[in-house]
Amino acid sequence: MKNSSRPRLNWVCSWSRLFKIFDLNWLSGDPATALNEVNTTVLPQKLAKKCFWRLAEALGQTIVMDNRIPLIVRGVVEDLPSNCDFPLFILVSYPTIMPNKDLYFYDEKEWGSCSSNNQVFALLRDANQFSAAAATSALIGKDEYQKGNERRKVSKKHILQPLADLHFNEEAGNSGSHSISKSRLWVLACIGLLVLVMACFNFINLATALATLRAKEVGVRKTLGGSRGALVSQFMGETALIVLLSVLAGVVLAKICAPLLKHISEVPDDLPFLSDPSAILFLVLTALAVCLFSGLYPSLVLSGYNPVRALKNETNASAAGGAPLRKALVVMQFTIAQALIVGAIVTIGQLDYIRNMDLGFKKDLIYTFAFSGDSTSQAKLDGFKQRLLQIPGVESASFSSDQPSSGNTWTSNFAFGRGSEDAPFNTNLKFCDADYTKTYGLQLAAGRWMEPSDTMREAVVNETMLKKLGIANPESVIGKEIRIGGRRYLQLVGVVQDFHVHSAHQAIEPVVMSTRRAFYWETGVKIMPQNIAATTEAIQKTFDATFPEQVFEGRYFDESIARFYSAENRFSACKACAGLAILISCLGLFGLASHAAARRTKEIGIRKVLGASVAGITGLLAKDFLKLVVFAILIASPLAYFLCKMADRFCLSY
Repeated sequence: MKNSSRPRLNWVCSWSRLFKIFDLNWLSGDPATALNEVNTTVLPQKLAKKCFWRLAEALGQTIVMDNRIPLIVRGVVEDLPSNCDFPLFILVSYPTIMPNKDLYFYDEKEWGSCSSNNQVFALLRDANQFSAAAATSALIGKDEYQKGNERRKVSKKHILQPLADLHFNEEAGNSGSHSISKSRLWVLACIGLLVLVMACFNFINLATALATLRAKEVGVRKTLGGSRGALVSQFMGETALIVLLSVLAGVVLAKICAPLLKHISEVPDDLPFLSDPSAILFLVLTALAVCLFSGLYPSLVLSGYNPVRALKNETNASAAGGAPLRKALVVMQFTIAQALIVGAIVTIGQLDYIRNMDLGFKKDLIYTFAFSGDSTSQAKLDGFKQRLLQIPGVESASFSSDQPSSGNTWTSNFAFGRGSEDAPFNTNLKFCDADYTKTYGLQLAAGRWMEPSDTMREAVVNETMLKKLGIANPESVIGKEIRIGGRRYLQLVGVVQDFHVHSAHQAIEPVVMSTRRAFYWETGVKIMPQNIAATTEAIQKTFDATFPEQVFEGRYFDESIARFYSAENRFSACKACAGLAILISCLGLFGLASHAAARRTKEIGIRKVLGASVAGITGLLAKDFLKLVVFAILIASPLAYFLCKMADRFCLSY
């Protein structure tokens, strides 16, 4: 089986106890014994079909993991839903890892380092025992973690995280493939609620403004014995019918526009819509709320008309709720709309800043791809690089553990200076070859870059490292020594200018960079702008010829950087909500203006007879509404500023 991933990713290792905690649907195999032995595996249905075509032929077959570990298939399980937080690629028995500790960075006796590749799942007998279990887990390894860390004041402990909290927990982190910040969901929900409230305001405005046209109808019904309750029921029924038609139209529109949801949120293609009972319940409750909110007040106003005055046509706008209410609603509408517009402008501006900011390295025209970290692949790297450099259009190539900015987090304790104790903070680690800075465009602040080496001999640190150590002059550290973890001392030969190790959402962190071939899994190729397609095709052919057992998956480095901000880019699509809010506000204002013009037809006729111009009459009709819009701007401006500051505080905008 071809393997396109690094050995430390995408492999789930487990004892058979896992199947007592998670309910997997077994298509073949015995969950009690499937993963008890070394070199055994359980495949999901999709992968089993891909490897063996028919599920019945999968049991007993052998696949090879990372081009070195044979695995016997002991079971096949049904694929998990696409929105599952555990998108299982393959299940491997935990005893398989023991003979391959170096490859998978596992040491059951080592307390000084840990890896997010190792997770523990526990099933509590009683949910009320969670606090006690969390307190007990925090004590595990307490003494071992403190050994040698007295000066560093580093506090390590184990925490328990409820599985139900995994998807949205931003403090402990999550592992779901469809994870999204809960705060962003709240913002989206609030935007949708505000737009809905504005539509209700429009309905109330227009219903009360046009109430006088139905005054005689109310008078006749009351004269014939109709009660106020019956009239309220009639008008609420009319509102309910309008809302029902709107909901049906909205459902059809939502079904048509469902494929566009991926631009504002990471949702699966098979998103259950009307088949989900909770979605239907939400629609029903929303429709009822809109009915009550938008229809109750106009119904009470209309049903409260005096029948005698209504039949004599003596009702006026003040009897239907009055101009003050409509003016207040108009102001509220435009306040909401303008606040949304300001928020959209700020979000777009911040995204433009992120796209154009200096990250400390070059990201354009760098083609990246991964390769297996097994010893066989490592032995081919020198020849592979030479063949890459012979391709016309390839400027340079570099092997590394990861790119300058990536989603990987590899940290360690360290000591600066021979004989010194560990520093009071950890540092990020990156392992790369001598062509790394040439390929990615890192700039040196002092010293030189590392010489070619297969092992850790020299090191380069960034400026933030020196700042945290209280060193102002980069030149002063050249020739000093640094120890990473419990390894031997390395000579510092250079200081690189700061660059973003992760996304721009996080502050720049200390970094130590060194050479070590065993930790190279990524290739970065700097290509020339001429004939890019032919160059990337030649790179893939060279890869396939060198590593025929592996799958080539290439992508441009700037695309990887853009993935850091995919949530923000989708979130910025909500600027359409600001346009929708303005449209709704203008539609309501247009309705009120049309009604006002109709009521003042005689006045307009007299003014035109007396010589008034069209522009003058237009200004006369518009000035009252323009005052309301200006007043709304004065309210919305400080409100939008406050909301943007709050959003920045809670990491909703960047």
